[in-house]
Amino acid sequence: LPETFLHAWKNMGSAAANPMGVDWMGVVLGLGFVLSFGYWTTDFLVVQRTLASENISAARRTPIMAAFPKMLVPLIVVVPGLLAVAILPEYSLALQGSATPDYNSALILLLAHYLPNGVLGLAITGLLASFMSGMAGNVTAFNTVWTYDIYGTYIKKNMPDKHYLMMGKLATIFGVLFSIGTAYIVQSFPNLMDYMQLIFSFFNAPLFATFLLGMFWKKATPWGGFFGLLSGILMAAGHYLLYKLNVIHYSSEMAANFFQAWWAWLTDFGVTILVSLFTKKKSESELRGLVYSLTPRTRGSEMFWRRPEIWGSIALIVMVILNIIFW
Repeated sequence: LPETFLHAWKNMGSAAANPMGVDWMGVVLGLGFVLSFGYWTTDFLVVQRTLASENISAARRTPIMAAFPKMLVPLIVVVPGLLAVAILPEYSLALQGSATPDYNSALILLLAHYLPNGVLGLAITGLLASFMSGMAGNVTAFNTVWTYDIYGTYIKKNMPDKHYLMMGKLATIFGVLFSIGTAYIVQSFPNLMDYMQLIFSFFNAPLFATFLLGMFWKKATPWGGFFGLLSGILMAAGHYLLYKLNVIHYSSEMAANFFQAWWAWLTDFGVTILVSLFTKKKSESELRGLVYSLTPRTRGSEMFWRRPEIWGSIALIVMVILNIIFW
């Protein structure tokens, strides 16, 4: 492997010095701050697991405990590719249209070469089950937000449960069909991660700014949040259009996504503050329990080894160690 493939931060001084075509600023601001925090705090599929917790302490521990297996994902992703190179030298990866190797076939070749028929079917079933679980969670999140937060709140109020149940079913059907359609859009991108980070930069990035101000600034107003979110999405759309028209240039699609997320977040943050200063804010009694400074904090009685602060510190230390090892 090239030397640049063996380090996480060493070649981040310039976009041209690393394979991803990104520099440290894009990774720290776009990926590390905006996209990562935005995903873990606003993505409904993640948050709904936390909402099912039995108490506040367990809810705080949920994303922290998820951080530990999340750190293993790079290992799970990279090792099959290394194994394919080492133990399948006689096999060549399928070529894409540009005559470059299709690295996505590495895992498929390993499964087909080493697993007998029965076990191969079991492995494929497991992969499909994992895919279906993730898709079911996303579709459930979509129909819940649409049915209760949008349709039931602003379009059709005070309708019987049967009506909302039917709307939820229709939303599920639409969500599945829409997701199938987007699968064809993904084919036009170099890889799936480029597409995912693009979508996150459009929606998760500005939404994270709205959530952040709403949780920690009691002067934020509903109109500020609305126009901030709208302006953040429009900024992301404008940035993407300028990039595609070659008005602005980046070394890679991923670099463009990272900086697009940062500018979308920054726009949302600024517009929300500006609009909130000139619109009517809610009273403190209405914000109690929603804004951090107005929420009473109680000290938990759990043992010290179950406290979120302890596990969060351990996760942070492990993360720092891994970054030093693979610097």
